[in-house]
Amino acid sequence: MTKSLYEKCQEEITRCKKLYKGFSDSSPFISSACSAVYEYFKEHPVAPLPAYDKEEAADMIRAGNSLSLNPNLKTRAAVGLLKKLGEVIAKTNPKLKATVNELDEHLDQFLLDSPEEVAKEELFNLRDFLIKETELEEDLATFLFSIMLTSFYRQYLQATSGVLRTDLWERGDCPLCGTKPHYGQLRSEDGAKQLECWLCVTQWLHTRIKCPYCNNTDMEKLGFFTVEDDEKVRVNYCQKCCQYYKIFDARKFHADGGVVLAIHNLASLDYDLLARREGFTPGSGLEWVNKDEIVEAQD
Repeated sequence: MTKSLYEKCQEEITRCKKLYKGFSDSSPFISSACSAVYEYFKEHPVAPLPAYDKEEAADMIRAGNSLSLNPNLKTRAAVGLLKKLGEVIAKTNPKLKATVNELDEHLDQFLLDSPEEVAKEELFNLRDFLIKETELEEDLATFLFSIMLTSFYRQYLQATSGVLRTDLWERGDCPLCGTKPHYGQLRSEDGAKQLECWLCVTQWLHTRIKCPYCNNTDMEKLGFFTVEDDEKVRVNYCQKCCQYYKIFDARKFHADGGVVLAIHNLASLDYDLLARREGFTPGSGLEWVNKDEIVEAQD
């Protein structure tokens, strides 16, 4: 029987608790958040958008053009899921109840002020507003909005994702939605570098010695670092554009079948801190590190 995404996520959380030091502390929150998403969509199912024409999509990919599918989200649904996740925050960390209450007030106002549907850019603007106007820290805000967005995108675009010729794609951005990746993997079966879109979860192969953000192929300006000779996670960086992304070596996970890279990303945020401390910024635009943490680490 095929496992559901929820079951895969819970299994990946269990695996990551063994693989990453410190993840056991945050894993109950991650697990509860995954459960909240699962329960939300059981109560509010989302129908996928019609599949893009297969041949037309293939022609675009061959021409080096992303489909750039970025559907608007139902405002009420997006706010509803954010509130559901806020409940998880308040339950797992009672000290943040006041912040969650403040968050709810702003979400209610956003719902009143917004049209029935909003683009992801408007939701990112909302995230930035909440960081500025409330006690919501940047890393938690990034978590809330990324898990909300990817939960909808994964379902909206699954029909087209299933017919997309990613084998024809060589660029660094996502062939389906155009988003820049934050992580990828070295595949367990052959060690090939495979990037994954954090937003719609599309995967595609990418040249090992190449920056997905600026296309730099100069080996002297490309590199990666690990921590304490632990090579299951690599921070790949480019000295030309000063950006980074994470690569997980799936050959070291002893996993049967697919790996839920989004969970590995959450389990390895200390690597993001190290990258930021070294002066590299996330090429994905997703900031998983609070600014005060960067300063503390540098001090």
